[in-house]
Amino acid sequence: MVDQVLSSGTQLLLLVLVARQADPATFGALSVALIANGFLLGLVRAGIGEVVLLRCRAERSASQRDASVGLFLALAAGGVAGLGLLGASTIVSGEAGRFLLLMALAAPLVYTQDLLRYVAYGVGQVDQAIVLDGVWLGVQAVVSGTLLAWGEATPIRLVLAWVGGAGAGALVGVLRQRLRLRPVAISRWWVEERARAGGFLTDFLVSNGMWQSSFLLLGAMFPLDEFGALRVAFLSLSPLANLLAGVRTLTLAHLGGLRAEPARARQRAAQLAVALSSAAAVYGTALVLLPDRWGSELFGETWGEATSLVGLLAAGEVLRLSTFAAIDLIKVLGSPIDLVRTRLVGGVTVVAGLLVGAAAAGPRGAVVGTVTGYALHGIIWWREAWTVGKRPAQPAQTVPA
Repeated sequence: MVDQVLSSGTQLLLLVLVARQADPATFGALSVALIANGFLLGLVRAGIGEVVLLRCRAERSASQRDASVGLFLALAAGGVAGLGLLGASTIVSGEAGRFLLLMALAAPLVYTQDLLRYVAYGVGQVDQAIVLDGVWLGVQAVVSGTLLAWGEATPIRLVLAWVGGAGAGALVGVLRQRLRLRPVAISRWWVEERARAGGFLTDFLVSNGMWQSSFLLLGAMFPLDEFGALRVAFLSLSPLANLLAGVRTLTLAHLGGLRAEPARARQRAAQLAVALSSAAAVYGTALVLLPDRWGSELFGETWGEATSLVGLLAAGEVLRLSTFAAIDLIKVLGSPIDLVRTRLVGGVTVVAGLLVGAAAAGPRGAVVGTVTGYALHGIIWWREAWTVGKRPAQPAQTVPA
């Protein structure tokens, strides 16, 4: 949880500082660039980072070699992504194009830092991941604070502070883990891991890729100031879910221990859903009751345009968090096809609600459509969870050595 807070905190700090310094249109332009970068990072994380993590975990004695291969692949992917973002920056005009250009510069550094974080998890050294994310956030905070103190904190410079923090974290990781590039082992890695990498990429595209792609489309549909307000509304609700990312790992482990007792697993999943929904309700209520001047202190003038959307979206967050336990229950009691099929249907439902609502009624319609999608999404997941939960108990599976 500490590492998750540090990791999420770097982008949250950037967004808050830019929102305070800039108008809604500038914030919207930065949001488009960060979403594009996040989508590409998700692809690299799924196809390279997660595979390297599992390889390091499976064979600790070869973790140095696998990490070095992963480092080369991450840098190569960063270079390719950087070229793509550079091309996009020449097509997209205005501030969005300038921010995309900065993301092209950031890509190799961010992807390297993220890869090294996954290596730390793979070798069972979470403290190393905390160091990497702490260095990123620390450098970014110091540089950003200095810019603010000198009165030189423009959005471009704040983004460069974020990029510099990523570079510092990546450099510390390479030095601490004593890694060097190993391109000679790429062919072996490809033969051994192409199927798994392809599967992880497909899962990412189904689970998160559609959602991120839909927001890129919204960035083209809406004026940047309206898009910025919509992003602030979603951003204001994200800290709770980010904090619960660590809790979900424990939830999955707990339900996994009840695999041989489906009835108890269903009951416990329902209890966890109530707890998560209650946490979302408390957080959402506090956010709605937050004095406007406090919100403006965090998000500047963009908060004034986002406040009308936050209440509806908070209700949707209650529905969304309630599905987390159902997803984990299917992971434990269901089959991979159960998980992928339900994820695809549920994801399409939410994305369709978002886009149809946006086309019909702008940002407010996008929020209403999203909340409606979350409601249907919850029904889909819980119906499937209850179905797999009523199947005969399955013995725990063992993985051959």
